[in-house]
Order: sequence, then structure tokens, then C-alpha cells
Amino acid sequence: MKYTVITGASSGIGKAIATYFASKGHNIIIVARRKELLDNLKKELEELYKIKVLVYIYDLSITENVYKFYDKIKNYELEVLINNAGFGDINEPWKADLTKINKMIDLNIKTLTDLTLLFIKDNINKETQIINVSSAVGYFIWSSGIPYSATKFYVSTFTEGIAKLLKRKDAKLKIKILAPAGTESEFLDRAFKKSNIEEAERKETERKAKKGRKKAEELAYYTYELYLSDKTIGIVNPFTNKFKLKNKWYDIF
Repeated sequence: MKYTVITGASSGIGKAIATYFASKGHNIIIVARRKELLDNLKKELEELYKIKVLVYIYDLSITENVYKFYDKIKNYELEVLINNAGFGDINEPWKADLTKINKMIDLNIKTLTDLTLLFIKDNINKETQIINVSSAVGYFIWSSGIPYSATKFYVSTFTEGIAKLLKRKDAKLKIKILAPAGTESEFLDRAFKKSNIEEAERKETERKAKKGRKKAEELAYYTYELYLSDKTIGIVNPFTNKFKLKNKWYDIF
């Protein structure tokens, strides 16, 4: 039995991706911190789509938990790994809460890196895929969330670089990047926690971020389109709000 793995699946884009893949007949492994939300999602998806859902409860910003989680799932037949878990911070960088910033770096960069490399080591010669969720601000610097933007630039360059190396080696495994722009989710609520920006600036940032936001279900559809394609990047342009599949963004030498 094959499984698609989705991290950060309790809400937002992760939940929508799990739902969409389940609707296409994929068995699902979901992981996040909030047990009740994952249990409810498991029940809903199994009843609706007659597929199998495995639930794991871990805070993946903790390195020890990343390895525990991977050890639990590595012996299943895994066809797709979708590294979606992550969060942002909206602040002037020097006013940011460093504990939050470090946790964000741990989750957005370290966890994604560990899971990606562990998965590649075990599956490089199998017809499998990794989809790493970056962001449009992983290609265009976001002045309201510079540290967050920097973590997503890492995801974008790390993933595209590996994609090109795998192609050079004619590896069966494919790795891809999903880069959403503004999306209806819990992202802004969490990003504004411990924020020290002025109220007027906060409202203006919220206004801009909410303008033209896509529904999480649209991003799930785009994710599946990327999964089925032979392209490496699926990005929502933050200026036109249009989704496009691309072969490359960066040059590699």
C-alpha cells in the first residue's frame, strides 16, 4: 500500500493538500501538533474517499521528533513527501522575538532539510517525489517578513539545486517546489504573534497580504498539477496572482 506524506496537515494548505490527494485515491500519512484536528481529518477522509489515513502527532520544529517521525514511516511504501510544515513572522527583524525566529528557522529550514535528505537517501532509485513548500517570497524579498522570506529563499534554492543534481544523475526520484503567494489560512494570525510593528503598519500589511488571497483548496489543486507535471517549480506570482509551472528559476554551475 502506497502513501503520500504531508507535514503540517492540521489546517490551511496542508489540510487542503491532504484532502485533495485523498480525493484522487492516495492513502495519506499526516503529521502535525494538534491531535484533535488530525483525528477529525482522518475520520473525514476515510469516510469520504475510502482510503487509509495514518496520523502522527509531533512538533517537527524539534529535531529529535523529526527523526522519530521518519523512523516511524520509512518502512511504508512512500510515493510522495510533501514538506508543508512551517510558519512566518511579520516584524522589523531587529524587533523580532528571537525564540520565535529560531523556532521558525528550525521548522522551515532544518526540519525540511532533514526530511528531504533522509527521504532521498532511501528512495533515490524509486519512482517517488518530494514537493517542498516554499513561497512566492522565496523568490521576491518580503520587507514585512525578511527572516521568513530568507527561510523560503533557502527552500527554493536548496530544492531546485537538488532537482538539477538528481536530473544529472538520471535519478528516478523527482523533487519539486510549490511557491504559494497569499493564501486563506492561519498564516497571518501566527505571523503576527509577538509582532512589535505599529498598529497602522499592521493593518496595512494585513490589507496587502489579504488582497487577492487564494483559497487553500486552489493551492491543493496547484500542488496536484505540479505533482502530475514534469516541471520543477509551481509558483503563484505575487504581482499577477497567477499560477505557473516552470522548469527553472536559478542557474546552477
